Amino acid sequence: MDWLILVCKETVFFFNEVAIYLLLGFGIAALLHLFFPESIIRRHFGQDSFASVFKATLFGIPLPICSCGVVPVAASLRRSGASKGATAAFLIATPQVGADSFMITYSLLGWVFGTFRIIAALLTALLAGILVNLLGRNAAADSPDTPRNADNETLAARLRSLPHYIEYELLGPIASSLLLGILLAGLISALIPNSFFSSVPGGQLTSMLLMLIIGIPLYVCASASTPIAAALILKGLSPGAALVFLLTGPATNAMSLATVWKMLGRQATLIYLASIAGVSLALGFALDLVISQYGSADILLTHQHTLLPAWLKLSGSAVLIGMLSWYYATQYWGQKSSQEQAKMSENRVSLSVEGMTCMHCAANVKRAVENAGGGKVQVDLAGKKVEFDLANPALLKAIKAEILSAGYELP
Repeated sequence: MDWLILVCKETVFFFNEVAIYLLLGFGIAALLHLFFPESIIRRHFGQDSFASVFKATLFGIPLPICSCGVVPVAASLRRSGASKGATAAFLIATPQVGADSFMITYSLLGWVFGTFRIIAALLTALLAGILVNLLGRNAAADSPDTPRNADNETLAARLRSLPHYIEYELLGPIASSLLLGILLAGLISALIPNSFFSSVPGGQLTSMLLMLIIGIPLYVCASASTPIAAALILKGLSPGAALVFLLTGPATNAMSLATVWKMLGRQATLIYLASIAGVSLALGFALDLVISQYGSADILLTHQHTLLPAWLKLSGSAVLIGMLSWYYATQYWGQKSSQEQAKMSENRVSLSVEGMTCMHCAANVKRAVENAGGGKVQVDLAGKKVEFDLANPALLKAIKAEILSAGYELP
């Protein structure tokens, strides 16, 4: 049982280290949501130009959206007239690093590592977006402009909705994967020998290629992948190889690549993958070079744990535990209540929705239906469907159009 106690201690350690920084990241993301609604972002992505790619990259980097949740958002932008290059840049920059994952990176690995993560997202997105636009200019436009009504909220309305936004659209989509990532970090830290990765044949290049192969098909969000990377570094993996994992894991997975292929085409998907792989490997080598020059003790802040007082980190952990408990409780009881209300409704409509993969997707679909006039909306993420009350059947067409414009499909 000693190993189990050690796993629990390491897991609690990682949770306590990231909690306060994750909450700070949520606060930054909430401010972005408050002052930069999606409608503002959408207006700047339409031209096949460097400016549209650059704007898409800058807008995407701080947004805390996971690699599955970003796909419908990008599809919505594409349907609204965004160029392929801007869409590709947004798809890469957004899941690789956000306000929340940067703060976790800072807490566990230091500001230099966090800065490399931001630079990598910037370079990868710009490279892919520019190449997609340059090589795809002769292709016919295939994305009609679809009118939307989802972003007509006033600043006051968005302010009132901030608690719901933080709890259900920021924390909700990453809650389970974050807990799993922290648990995996605890298992790695407790059970793998300290010099395990130092003895890998082939050295630095082999480790990076291995992380590339593992990261591309794997689904892991930016926040959840950071504790795993920190634990791997503690076990001898080079920081450069860990950076490769942090850049490829969140930006690619089998599901998102299939969707990108369908949305942007084969050529754009190959550019998308090549850009991520090339920049990840290049910056991985660059990070290891910097660390070899200045030393890991100065670059990776292993003494970071003493920068914040213990009471503040414990308070952050308590708040995050409360938020997670509230989220899971409301999801369970809210679903039961909605099911009971649905049985009593005579005007209940059910629609199958393709493309929903996480709680962020469910929130998008729910908001789309409500904006178009649906009531008592219940989203069944596992069953890929949405149910709602519809007093006026004439609104059904508008509801379907709103779901489509949000980036999802109706079979």
